[in-house]
Amino acid sequence: MSGLFNTFNIVKRGMQAQQTALHVISHNVANANTEGYSIQRANLKTSQPFGMPSLTTAAEPGQLGTGVLVDSITRSRDEFLDYYIRKETSTLENYKVREQFLSTIETIFTEPSNTGIATLLTNFWDAWQGLASNPESQAQRELVRSNAEALCNGISHNYKQLEDLEVNIADLIQNQIFEVSSILKQISDLNQQIKAVTIGGKNPNDLMDKRDLLLDKLSERFAIEIEKTDYNGIKIYAKDISNQVPGVLLVSDSSIVNNFYYVNDISFELSDKTINKNNFPATISSDSLPLEATVKGYKNGDINEEFKLTVNINDIEELKKYFNIEQNDENIKILNIMPHILIGDDVENSNPINFSNGSLKGLESLSFEINDYKKQLNNLARGLAISVNTIHSGNTSSDGINFFNSEVENSDIAAKIISIDQKIKENLDNISANKQGTFIGNGERALLIGQLRNTRFNLLGLQSREDFISSVNLNFDEMKMTSNNSGTTIDNYFKATISQLGVSNQEAKRMVKNQENLVDQLVIRRESVSGVSLDEEMTNMLQFQRAYEANAKMISVIDELLDLVVNGLIRR
Repeated sequence: MSGLFNTFNIVKRGMQAQQTALHVISHNVANANTEGYSIQRANLKTSQPFGMPSLTTAAEPGQLGTGVLVDSITRSRDEFLDYYIRKETSTLENYKVREQFLSTIETIFTEPSNTGIATLLTNFWDAWQGLASNPESQAQRELVRSNAEALCNGISHNYKQLEDLEVNIADLIQNQIFEVSSILKQISDLNQQIKAVTIGGKNPNDLMDKRDLLLDKLSERFAIEIEKTDYNGIKIYAKDISNQVPGVLLVSDSSIVNNFYYVNDISFELSDKTINKNNFPATISSDSLPLEATVKGYKNGDINEEFKLTVNINDIEELKKYFNIEQNDENIKILNIMPHILIGDDVENSNPINFSNGSLKGLESLSFEINDYKKQLNNLARGLAISVNTIHSGNTSSDGINFFNSEVENSDIAAKIISIDQKIKENLDNISANKQGTFIGNGERALLIGQLRNTRFNLLGLQSREDFISSVNLNFDEMKMTSNNSGTTIDNYFKATISQLGVSNQEAKRMVKNQENLVDQLVIRRESVSGVSLDEEMTNMLQFQRAYEANAKMISVIDELLDLVVNGLIRR
């Protein structure tokens, strides 16, 4: 029914609605600089009007309105943009990590420079050329020894720095797994709160903003897939390299389904000797399988939650689940632990996972690349030792006087242990410069070693001195060898390694730049939808302020009318 008191109720609802809208604007302004905050809007609607006339309701000219109500308070969010920002952020973080560590590897090699291995190789060959010109000179022999020591130290130092970098990467993976586990726990707790508020008929806008921010941070670590459930709940999947759709389930509604297990070490017994990560790379026979291995690490990357898991490795495929390996017909070379992460509801049911993107994927791929550079340093050191020792000793055995430590020739860590033979260190006269290894002569042997600078041979397939002799057709009697056009020189092999590193780093830099531009554009688009514009909020504030004032003025008018009806009629 119409009347002044009904009009008063309309005004009261109007003031309440404008006040709520002003409250929402105040909340927006207060959170203008809050990370992850999405702008909120008070959605107004007309309240239920008076209906048709009935026995208790008088006829009216039409439906009379009863004012305004706040229907809901919602946030502005584009889920399509959220999806693509998370997808492209995973790719960005993958390449950012790669670019960071590839730049570090470039710093380790310091090429080109006056102190890099390329310069040390040049000085080494020059010293032998100088000795060939003056084989009787003790000063030239000392120059050969000192330059050789500098070369050995340079190769060994670079190898050890790469090993240290591997350890740093493994530690970073552990820290990120710990961070990821914390994020998943927070998302699980937020899921419960969001569902409780939604069941109560409200919109948990701020809670959903917090969850979306955590999802953004989670996508930096690995590629994720989101599935909506009832009452604004979500499921989270981790995409793995197998392209399993939608991926490995991590969070289901309000509980964590699977845990992460960071692998710190894997050990096994072989020939009464314990082999662990400190022994890698290590070569084992194919006949060593099956073997029983012990996997050790930390649940969710937390050093306070250690675990130990016994696994039976029956064949090559199962070995590849836990190690990065190289295989030939008879032997298997275990390079390092790969991957570092197991996932499962319990450690006994856990399996390795290879993330499809994100910083964790980048860190795991770097472990492979660092092993490639270590392998190339080992090939360099082994090729250097075999070729020089073969010419220097004049035979295919290690019984003669070798220039480099003969253990380098057959070692899996040749670059780490390369050094000058102890006999050379003790006595410069043991440096063989002439054909017969004496002071008398024309320096033929030193000249031949110096010619290795430009001699191509099968460096990658070099396993023994016999391989080197056949590759260059080495003739000890005539002190001659022939360059193998299908091979490479030691210097060029190292230069190719540095070129490969440079190309990989430039590719990572290019991808980082492209992805940063793409993500920035997507974020700007999201901000245009979800970000707080202070100018817009000030405009809306004035709008609702004027509406509130108008409603307040209406109360004053109604008060005057009621005074006229009540007091004015009494005076008459």
